[in-house]
Amino acid sequence: MHAAALSSWGLLLTLIPSGDVVNFMADGLRTLPSIKSLAGLLQSPHLEVRLIAGECIALLLEIGRGHQEDFLDSCLCELIDATKQLATDSHKYRAKRDRKTQRATFRDILRYLEEDIPPDMQVRFGTEVLILDSWTSHRQYNAICGTLGTGLNLHLTENDFIRDIFELGPRLESLGANINKQRKLERHLMNAAAFKARTISRNKNRDKRSAVVSC
Repeated sequence: MHAAALSSWGLLLTLIPSGDVVNFMADGLRTLPSIKSLAGLLQSPHLEVRLIAGECIALLLEIGRGHQEDFLDSCLCELIDATKQLATDSHKYRAKRDRKTQRATFRDILRYLEEDIPPDMQVRFGTEVLILDSWTSHRQYNAICGTLGTGLNLHLTENDFIRDIFELGPRLESLGANINKQRKLERHLMNAAAFKARTISRNKNRDKRSAVVSC
């Protein structure tokens, strides 16, 4: 439940303008959780809570830095230390699969904290490619994927709302339909022009023949 709530909070965070995020973190009114509270969740005994807490920290930094370059820099060393421990965790009491998942996730987070490089992932669907190159796009994709499941690729292809979220542009079939419509219009105009030219030519010939007959 904690992981689900934190995941939903992270999704809502992607919708808040970066300037507002910076102001909320500084207003002292606890409009948003403090970075200290989020960092405390990295020590949760539950893997999912640790993972989503780490991702939310990276997400918060990414959004805040979009408005203020040195956003939360005073906390950076502490966050890097905590993340580095989780990225190299080898405690045997954790399941091997959990350790592997945790290390992979926190290596990405550590790289972002130290080098400002977000994770980069490509999702292929049909003849198109969705590029996820920010924590914001990753959080939105994971949330939508968790809701739509195996039907996501179909929505990426045909759902205009989902395509707008990920800035994929118009559907390819729509582009094809527009091109076909344009070509049909061009053919219609060409045919109309040719018909008009033939009509004018026939009328001239008819006038000539009438003149010859009357003579």
